[in-house]
Amino acid sequence: MKSKYTIVCDTREQKPLWKTNVTRKKLDVGDYSIEGFEDKITFERKSLADLFGTLGKGHARFKKELERAITQDIKFFIVIEGSLDQCLDKDFPGSYNTKMKGHVIVSILHTIMLKYNIHVVFCTTRNEMKKYIRGVMTSYVNINVQKKIKKDS
Repeated sequence: MKSKYTIVCDTREQKPLWKTNVTRKKLDVGDYSIEGFEDKITFERKSLADLFGTLGKGHARFKKELERAITQDIKFFIVIEGSLDQCLDKDFPGSYNTKMKGHVIVSILHTIMLKYNIHVVFCTTRNEMKKYIRGVMTSYVNINVQKKIKKDS
């Protein structure tokens, strides 16, 4: 069964993954969600440069966003545009702008995953990122449609 749903993109997202068939509106947490499930699941897209900035100087603000998601029981995914090796080796445009070490960033990500039960995924291209997010969204909608069918039976 193929579920139909609308992707919601936060109005502050500067480089949207999708340009069509998407609704733009302010999300309290994350950059992408599913219309009607904005308070249940969200995806935070990060380039490697953005990730280093967020987990460096912006760490306190990002921690508050994570805590908001946890308090509201929102499934939170951090989807990183780049590979684990690129992160560890600081092999990305703008890497010279940060003093943070790659292994420190990865260690922070591991802590976030374990402490907050947050999903962290590295995707090497924007297209791979789109496929990953859409795949998780489709599965999420399908699971919730099945729950509703069982509940209504």
